[in-house]
Amino acid sequence: MNLFKKIFGNKPKPENGADAQENEQLENPTELFMVKLFFEAKPILNDELIEKELNNRFKIIKFPETSDKAENSRHYFFNDYEVKFAEGNIPAQAIIFIPDENKIEYSELNNSFGQSWNWKHAEETVKKCSYEILLTDLMSRNLDYKERVEYFQKFVAGIVSAMRPNAVWIRNSEVILEPNDFIEKSSHNNYQNVNAFMNVRLFNIQEEESEMIMDTLGLNSLGLPDFEFRFTDYDPQQIAGLLFNYGNYIFENGAVIEHGDTIEGIKENEKLKFCLNDSQLEPKRIVIEIIVANN
Repeated sequence: MNLFKKIFGNKPKPENGADAQENEQLENPTELFMVKLFFEAKPILNDELIEKELNNRFKIIKFPETSDKAENSRHYFFNDYEVKFAEGNIPAQAIIFIPDENKIEYSELNNSFGQSWNWKHAEETVKKCSYEILLTDLMSRNLDYKERVEYFQKFVAGIVSAMRPNAVWIRNSEVILEPNDFIEKSSHNNYQNVNAFMNVRLFNIQEEESEMIMDTLGLNSLGLPDFEFRFTDYDPQQIAGLLFNYGNYIFENGAVIEHGDTIEGIKENEKLKFCLNDSQLEPKRIVIEIIVANN
């Protein structure tokens, strides 16, 4: 709490207490983790290599028996990560799935092509690919969100290391990453990070030539609020760094920012105010809207 006060200052009294109380109860539902790997050549499930890479990252894994291995899928149980349910505890799980039809839906990637800022060759690389595989988590939403990100990023990193795709698409954050970049980013802090599962996006507002809106995307999948800032006279790179830092703060500390909290602004004598609202941008979700509040 002291760290929170140091960073965000004392809480002002909300202008409308009833609205603030209502907003404080808003939260995002957790979502299925989805990652697609894209390949130029037809991918092969090399079980020996996959199991070796996963064993490098997990202590206890249950691999599918030879007789249970379907041609186009694999199902793994990670006993290091126990998920609690009312009926009992079960291990967190993950699945590899290869679609029957070799067709990449490029239309679902259009937003990602324009928002994958760290890889200028993302669109060019993906459009050379003809094959994809899907990776998802299973039965893990009851895990603490940090543990959930940790085990799933270990899983994805293991599969990427074993199968060597040409590109990695994180559906939850709508970002395309170069495979080695994903392996490096995801491994920070023993895989407890949102370097890949949170993206900072930038959009121009059509009605106003100089107006922009930037947000984070991906925290909502963990049940946390994303951030959103609409502005005219700020450096987008500076705002990108600000949003990335805010997003990491939320990931590390939980949803501790409340409706009406303020923080020192970017410019001299400026205050920024945080308000819990519905997002202006798709996908619709709960965000912490940042508002310049000098008056």
